[in-house]
Amino acid sequence: MTSPTDSHTYVDRSSPKYLGKASFSVSSRVALQLGRESISSSITAIVELVKNAYDADAEIVRIRFANLGTPEAMLVIEDSGDGMTVDDLKNHWMVIGTSNKAERRKTIKQRVVTGEKGLGRLGLDRLCTRTEVESIRPGATEGIRLEVQWQLYEQRDNRLEAIEHDLYSISNLGTDPITGESRDYPKGTRLVLRGLKDKWDSNSIELLRNELALLVSPFQASNDFCIEIDTSGVFVSLDGLVQIQKPLLDAAKWKVVATLNDENCIEIVMSSARHDTEYHMKPTPWNEAVKRQGISPQCGPVHMVFYFFLRREPDLADKTFRNSEIVDFLNFNQGMRIYRDGFRVKPYGEPDGSGDWLKLAYRRVQNPEGVTQDAKPGSWRIGPNQVVGAVFITHEKNAALNDQTNREGLLQGAAFDHLNVFATKVIQFFEINNQRFELGRKPAKVPAERAEDAAKNSIQGATDAIKDITALVAKLPELAQTHSTNLNTEESTTSSTEINRVIHQVQKQLEAATTGLAESTKLFKEAEEQKNTMANLASLGILAAAFGHETLDWTGTVVKNSRWLLDNLLQKSYWVPPDVEEAIKTALLDTAAEGQKVRKFAQFTLGNLNREKRRKKSFDLAVTIHRVFDAFEEVLTVQRNTVIDLVNVPLTGCAIDGYEMDWESVVVNLITNACWALEDIPAGNRKIEVAIENEPDQWVLKFSDSGVGLESGTETMVFLPAYSTKRSANGELIGTGMGLFIVKSFVEEHSNGNIFAIDKGPLGGASFEIQVPKSSKIIDGGK
Repeated sequence: MTSPTDSHTYVDRSSPKYLGKASFSVSSRVALQLGRESISSSITAIVELVKNAYDADAEIVRIRFANLGTPEAMLVIEDSGDGMTVDDLKNHWMVIGTSNKAERRKTIKQRVVTGEKGLGRLGLDRLCTRTEVESIRPGATEGIRLEVQWQLYEQRDNRLEAIEHDLYSISNLGTDPITGESRDYPKGTRLVLRGLKDKWDSNSIELLRNELALLVSPFQASNDFCIEIDTSGVFVSLDGLVQIQKPLLDAAKWKVVATLNDENCIEIVMSSARHDTEYHMKPTPWNEAVKRQGISPQCGPVHMVFYFFLRREPDLADKTFRNSEIVDFLNFNQGMRIYRDGFRVKPYGEPDGSGDWLKLAYRRVQNPEGVTQDAKPGSWRIGPNQVVGAVFITHEKNAALNDQTNREGLLQGAAFDHLNVFATKVIQFFEINNQRFELGRKPAKVPAERAEDAAKNSIQGATDAIKDITALVAKLPELAQTHSTNLNTEESTTSSTEINRVIHQVQKQLEAATTGLAESTKLFKEAEEQKNTMANLASLGILAAAFGHETLDWTGTVVKNSRWLLDNLLQKSYWVPPDVEEAIKTALLDTAAEGQKVRKFAQFTLGNLNREKRRKKSFDLAVTIHRVFDAFEEVLTVQRNTVIDLVNVPLTGCAIDGYEMDWESVVVNLITNACWALEDIPAGNRKIEVAIENEPDQWVLKFSDSGVGLESGTETMVFLPAYSTKRSANGELIGTGMGLFIVKSFVEEHSNGNIFAIDKGPLGGASFEIQVPKSSKIIDGGK
């Protein structure tokens, strides 16, 4: 037995008395929670009922409204499917969460069933207060009718199974519930909804019609299933078969087809009939195409197709389609949707921009430049209103991609994350190659080039002015002679007019030249300032980010120990109790050690603000490398269990020209990238190796790690601005994509070097090779 002062109460389990069995029960309100409270809209509820008709092998489903605008408004949903028997109704339709569809994946017509949760019929409670379910099997002599009063489920303290509804046998379904007339109804199921909870006006019915039109992909093969809407003549323009809009895909500029196949390989083909051009990513294993996302994708095989359109009217011109047709098609179909077994999964890729699961709009806002506006490939982003596309999945091969109970999307988890990773990879592939194509067709001018054009124009203007002045000077003696001898004649007036005209023209040319010169000077200055600002801020940004990240744990320890010491000192202001003396000594030692780490790293970071490091000069690259790794030694070797091999980096003697601060940033960026790549590698296998090779005219710096390596095919893309392959735990891109772009600019523009990336280097991970010319100056003692 425990004492009364113990924190946990003792429970004697030695002699329990058996009271029988207990089981969970379900309140009647669960029908409401799974119906009206879970399904977001009446349109979604109707879509689920239409999909049920498809699963029943119906060729047609009719959605009929009657008495709209009156209290007697009603809705009838009837199909030509297989119908139900009494047993089917009791054992399947009325059993919430029944598994019969999950067990029977295909219908008699070999359709893949769209439903599996057994909850779609509860959407009727979202639509009406009373429902009559009528059904008859093919060849049956009689049918059945069930009358459901949904308000019964609102009663308190009722159990679901205690609520009963009237069930009847009927001779047939030959009487139309709307007109009362007799008509043939040999098979199928009819739902008569009374006491409608929504006001169905022209806008809401048009939304329903549009939703049903998007139910099937606009570029997949047609099937033998159709939907009809009938408003009893109230809204004639909305009556009739729901047509899948004619796909105007031939007007697209690019078509992209991507596959994640059964062997877990990604293949992408980007083609254009307009340009007779194709870009192809050969089949690449998942773990090589996408790093740090496991050996195989959790989502299963996926097929993705999208078409890219330019929305500017001149680009939409097509000999087959009118501009207005194409614009209407884009407005109705734009977005990237998801289809399972041919039917749409909401809410992904809504034409109004909601359900933008790939964050195309956000990415576009972050990089709004035109495709040729920035001369550096990698900066352009596709807009959601420029793409008509779909990702295709199936119940059979994508079992982990399950619907949420409310039918408003797929369950979040590793499978959906990997689906997102795959689709984003395809989008990136398209963006890079489209921009490269456009820049290759019409090179964009950077600010410096625009400044050069302005300067040329100003020079040309000044040159023309000088020519005119020279010609005028040559004519002055003749004009003066004419003026002196003909003071009152018409010739004198003409010569004066000619002189004034030339002078006025020269003035205009000189003004234009002056303006052009000022503009070119401003552009040159802005270009240079932007370049220098970006370089300096980028260097400081890389180092500041590294400093903040790496010192987080250290400063946390300092703060924790300091508070502990402060609390004890305040409690014993004039003396230290003997039993805590050793603990205080230990805490003080910890604080001093951690503080020294912060001091060392801060000194390295702040040292980059030194004016000398921001001046272009000759310096020793080997010394810089050793200094950076010395600052990171504790982080790499102790905290990250990484072996550092600098054996092939001499202590001194590798002079190059450039900005010393730039090269410290280069090494820091390569280290931080390596740390990210090594995170999933076992501690004993983490290694970074750096070497400097001496060639006749250049030094060759080789930086390798044993990490996951680069994604296959991205060896040149990783240097593009805003291109990143770093992902969070759920596969979302998190890197800025600027680190290696800045590194490349430092190496090439400031030191006249070259940098290359290798997806799998000597240690199995990524490897970078930097070639930089040797300095002609001799550096004394590595200074």
